[in-house]
Parts: sequence; structure tokens; C-alpha cells
Amino acid sequence: MSKCPHCGAEIQFNPKSKSVHCDYCGSDFDPKELKEETKKAKKEKTLEGKAFSCTQCGATLLTFDETSVTFCSYCGSQNMIEEKMMEQTAPDFIIPFSKTKEQCISNYKKKISRFLFCPSYMKSDIIINKFRGIYMPYGIYFFEHHGDCTNKGQKYNHRSGDYVYYDDYTIHADVDASYNGISYDLLSKFYDDYSMSIPFNYKEAEEFNTNYLPGFYADSKDVEIDTYLNDAKKIAMDDSSRFLKKNSIFSKYSCSHPTVPFQIKEKKVGLFPVYFVSIMDKDKEHIHYAVINGQTGKVAADIPIDFIRYIIFSFVLAIPIFFILNSLPVILPVHINIFTIIMSVIAFIIYFFELDKLKKKDNHFNDKGVFNKKTNKNKSKNIIKVSYIIKFLIPVLLSLFVIFTAPVEDYYYYGSSIIGIIFILWSFKDLIIAYNLSVSRPIPQLEKRGGDDNE
Repeated sequence: MSKCPHCGAEIQFNPKSKSVHCDYCGSDFDPKELKEETKKAKKEKTLEGKAFSCTQCGATLLTFDETSVTFCSYCGSQNMIEEKMMEQTAPDFIIPFSKTKEQCISNYKKKISRFLFCPSYMKSDIIINKFRGIYMPYGIYFFEHHGDCTNKGQKYNHRSGDYVYYDDYTIHADVDASYNGISYDLLSKFYDDYSMSIPFNYKEAEEFNTNYLPGFYADSKDVEIDTYLNDAKKIAMDDSSRFLKKNSIFSKYSCSHPTVPFQIKEKKVGLFPVYFVSIMDKDKEHIHYAVINGQTGKVAADIPIDFIRYIIFSFVLAIPIFFILNSLPVILPVHINIFTIIMSVIAFIIYFFELDKLKKKDNHFNDKGVFNKKTNKNKSKNIIKVSYIIKFLIPVLLSLFVIFTAPVEDYYYYGSSIIGIIFILWSFKDLIIAYNLSVSRPIPQLEKRGGDDNE
């Protein structure tokens, strides 16, 4: 990689100053002026660096200076890194890091501070210090259409008896449109729900320049660029359709969804800046990810719920609610049982909603990069148990029994409600477990070594 023109030492790109800095002699350089290595990489169409491969999950990071790797960004393994030299095809574009690690960590802290039930391990300094700047591979798509665009429309003519007659029309529009820089990530380990949550501004992309790489890592694409071609094209078509519908001629002839037959102009590969960290849960079976856009500073993170914090907050909140309800003369003991039934039903619905989300995530239904790579479509692990359902049913059945038997003494109503609420809180623990699973991933080694826990 690039060396300092003054002293020959290693240089690093500084996102804050947007310059290449030499720690040895203190010199700063404009990355665009250091052209020698860039021209060499472009001529050879290859990019060479020191690769660090994780022996646990198989992830590989490419570095371009003397930076060492002591842990894996994808599974968090310590001292499990094998070093080797690696050569890969050079990308076409790059969006340089413009946010420093400190700025992005500050954004991360602000985000998780808004979550009342966030576990303390998500906020620990050990975790935060593991944020690593990685250039992620993205497919960049360019579409265009110049000339006539035809769509079908119709207009009411007349009615005869039970029949309504319409005249068909062909609507012509002269369209001169191009969409440049629609992008999707090309890394199966970088799930789509993360990458779509931190969009990039392609207008700041530059021709690939190796001088932006020192001080950061890069990953190699393992998803074919054509995987997201139709998705990118749909974005262009939907946007152009919204634009065309502003013309009254389309509404006049009932053309509700005009389309433009875009053609793919070119497909390129670029490296986009992401700060990335993996956070293992207390059971060391699942990982939560946090990613930060190194261009804009936008944060996307898996935020689990700490059940203990949730219970403490619930009890604290229940005290004033109890006294408020108790002061109202219209509240009868039977109303408490009705409230217990409603809460149990709501918890039951939310629980199965979270299970559905977990099933989709386990099978990667919403992630083409992973779903298309899987040769074996594993079934989701069935986490629905009879004991879970019983916890939801007991409060309902017990409250219904008391309501229909209508005992004279109030303590039957209060006693059944207290028992029901205990079971609801117990069932909420299962609900929180399901939610935490839906915002986590199995540790990568389970997927890469054939020991997927979905089997």
C-alpha cells in the first residue's frame, strides 16, 4: 500500500481531516494527489493486502497497513486469527470514511441511551472499543431510458343496461431519465436489514483510490452482483412511476401505475464505509450487531430487552396505577378479571408475532444475499412449546371461571387476578426471549461449520 513520500513510513487516512496522515513525520497529504499506487491497482485490476481469517467462523478481513487483528468482528472470537497475503479484484468506486470512530461511538451511545430496557452489556466500554471501520462491498446499479414510453389507459364511454363500456388508449410520454448509484450490499454476512437501515449517498463516491484504505479493513463480496439487479430496477421504476403520475393525463385515462422500461446501463462494485461491532449475549449462543454509517453517522443496532429491568419498571409503574384505579368507585372486582384476560390475549398475539419474525429471520426470507447462497433450506427451529401456551391460557381460563361462577366474596376475584398477572409476567419472559432471539443471530460458526442450530 501507500508509503509516505517524505519518510517512507506507513500512512493512514484520517476521516476528520479527509487527508492521509503520517504519524512518523507528521506530514499530511491529499489522497487524490497520491496517484502512484492507485494507477498501479487500476492497471492490474487487483487489490493486495494482508488478510486475517477467523478460524472460528471463517470471516476474512483485508488490511492495508501494519494494523493487526486481535479479534473477529463477526463472531467476537479472541486470538483466533490466521494471517496470510490475499489478492482480490479492485472495486470501481469508494466512499471514504468521513466520520471518525469517536463520532460514531457517540452516536451509538445516544441511540442505546433511549432504550430503557437495554442490557448493560450493550453499553460496556469493552464492547464499544471493539467498533471497527470496515469497507463493505456494494453493488452499484445504473439505469436509463431515453425516448418514447408507452402505457395503457382507458376512459368511460357509456353504459348500456348491465354493461359499462370503456375506450382503450395508448399513452405516449417522452422520457429522458437516468438513475445512478442505486446500491445493495454484496456480503452475505452483512444482512440486508442492516445495510438498508444505513443508506449511503452515492453522490460522494469517488473513483477507487487505495490511499483511502490505510487505517481500515475491507471485506470481499461473496454475493453475485446480479442478485439485486431486479430490486434496484424496481426502485427506479417505482420512483419514475410516482413522477409520471403527477401528470394529469395519466389520471384522466385511469393509468394508476405508469411504467418506464429502464435498461441497465452498467453495474459496478464499490466499497462503502461502515463501523461494525458484534456483541455476544450472556449465554454466548447469539450475537447482536451494531452498524454505523461511516459517511453519515446513522446507527442501526439490535437492541435486546433485559427482563430484570423490565420487571422492576413494571412493578414501579404498577404502584401508582393501582392507587389510581383503587380510588375510582366505578372499578369493580370483576373488571380486574376482564383486564387480566385482555392483557393475556394481547401478550399471546405479540408473542406469536415475534415468533413469525424469528422464523423469517432464521430462514433469511427477507435477505436475498443469504437466501440465494443457501444450498440447503433449513427449517426454523420450533420454539413453540406447550408450556408457553399454558402460561397464556391459565389467566384467561381462571378469570373466566371466576366471572361465570360469580362468587360473593371479593377475594376470589382479586386472588384469581393476582395469580393470572403472575402467569402473564411469566409468559412475558417467554415473549422477551422470543423478541431477543428475533433481534439476534446465531454465532457465525454455527452457520459456517454445518452445526446450524436450525437443523
